[in-house]
Amino acid sequence: MNKKTKYLTIGFLIILFLFSFGQAAQAQQFSEIPETINLPFIGEFKTASVSLPILTVVIGALDGFNPCAMWVLLFLISLLLNMKDRKRMWILGSAFIITSALVYFLFMVAWLNILTFLGFLKWIRIVIGLVALGSAYYNLRKWWQNRSGCPVAKNEKRLKTFEKLRTIVGKRQLWLALLGIILLAFAVNLVEVICSAGLPVVYTQILTLNDIPTSQHYLYLLLYIFVFLIDDLIIFIVAMVSLKAVGLTTKYTRASALIGGILMLIIGLLMIFKPAWLMFG
Repeated sequence: MNKKTKYLTIGFLIILFLFSFGQAAQAQQFSEIPETINLPFIGEFKTASVSLPILTVVIGALDGFNPCAMWVLLFLISLLLNMKDRKRMWILGSAFIITSALVYFLFMVAWLNILTFLGFLKWIRIVIGLVALGSAYYNLRKWWQNRSGCPVAKNEKRLKTFEKLRTIVGKRQLWLALLGIILLAFAVNLVEVICSAGLPVVYTQILTLNDIPTSQHYLYLLLYIFVFLIDDLIIFIVAMVSLKAVGLTTKYTRASALIGGILMLIIGLLMIFKPAWLMFG
């Protein structure tokens, strides 16, 4: 059995395990989350060990490995490292990351408000569950075919983006370069929302399933954004301090595609058939 078949087999076994209720789960009503689940080969699994903050960190981290904005940041860093003005380097790089965070946060807030306005409609939940399954298929297919990069950022567009970035960074006036970086970051991260294959949409749906105050919704979104940007922050700070370009290898992006595919498959199935399991209390 090769590695790909082995990992896929393990993933599908995990899904089957999660749907193995056992005696304790059979006694529970659909509207309740079973306290324990009997999993083959594993034994008793306590559902209390899984929480909304943990799920937020996991999904946010997986979303952060999407490459659409990463390759732009890496190219930006390579341009900044050629500058002698350290202050300008920090300002332009920070502007790109902050704008990325703001765009993602505004998108997720808007989507959260839409879902909250529509209320707990069964068909909405099912549609987003199908989106999660589509995301699972996309990630697992990308992992299986050993593909990397963002499918909506083809070579021609990438070269044009690099040329624009080179022109922006080369502007003598700092405010013009700063404005250009902000606009470019805005555009790139709109593309990344597509490249994320539904992760932010699925996560906001999970938030609406949980009966928590509105203020906590926004706190969870901020936590998601922070985790989402951790890899960008680490790469940028290390590069600025060491004056050397760093990046993530395709090994990590492939691993995130596999883990993300399995996770989205589980969430999609739960959202359609067992939404109560996604209500943490």
